[in-house]
Amino acid sequence: MSGITEVFVATHDAAVQRAAALDKALEAIGEGGTQVEIPDAPHTRINGITDWEIERLGQLAGQAVHSVGEDELAIADVASETLYVAPESMVRALADLLAETSDDGAPVLPDVAAAWASEEDMPLSGDAAVESVKRIGELAADAAEDGRQQLYVWSGTESV
Repeated sequence: MSGITEVFVATHDAAVQRAAALDKALEAIGEGGTQVEIPDAPHTRINGITDWEIERLGQLAGQAVHSVGEDELAIADVASETLYVAPESMVRALADLLAETSDDGAPVLPDVAAAWASEEDMPLSGDAAVESVKRIGELAADAAEDGRQQLYVWSGTESV
């Protein structure tokens, strides 16, 4: 089994629709089926991880920016077992990570990305981890700026 996780910004209704389409697309892949149209939303997809790794990234970001608050993803809707919503404190920590610097003025994002990549079974390392963390931070910043949208995590598993 291989995890596929997508982080995206949307309204609640759009997130539920996107998650349903992603579920259907994942099912079609497993059955060798046809392509499924997925509603557009700003997103990033990371193969080989689950929602737990995104939760862990949120915890690492919170530590790096000295943020306190909820650091666990929550089920976004009873209609979906694969759709989670990030708590506001996690969104803020991920967004703040983009500009946070250490005492010597160096950006902390690469250090957080390296710590995240060193977690057990992480398929990312080096520049790929930094780019993924940066993109997730950008999505979090978009969600933080727009009071109508939130940061969602869809996580599915495909048979290999």
